[in-house]
Amino acid sequence: MRVAPYGKNRLLVSYETLKNAKCASGTCTGTFSGTHFRLVDWSGKLQGADKVVKARISGDIAVLKDGTLTWAYAPVTPSYTTALNGASPTTKTLKIARLKP
Repeated sequence: MRVAPYGKNRLLVSYETLKNAKCASGTCTGTFSGTHFRLVDWSGKLQGADKVVKARISGDIAVLKDGTLTWAYAPVTPSYTTALNGASPTTKTLKIARLKP
């Protein structure tokens, strides 16, 4: 989960979810179901519905001078059908996600 200021009075919360998740011994498996973006006010009150995108957008959020939020991410869909064994999806592409308040 990541949190960043979004505009003057809100925060953006982003997180990934698994469908049909099953967890045992600290390992969870399931089907990747998207990255969620949620706006909340400073008291934690939800500001509208979640926006869900199919891409896995994770990592640190950079806040630019004008309030724009940016992330660098690899455009891959991870598989969590079995426990991870150190192998990761491979790509030679890096994308930038950008969100303006």
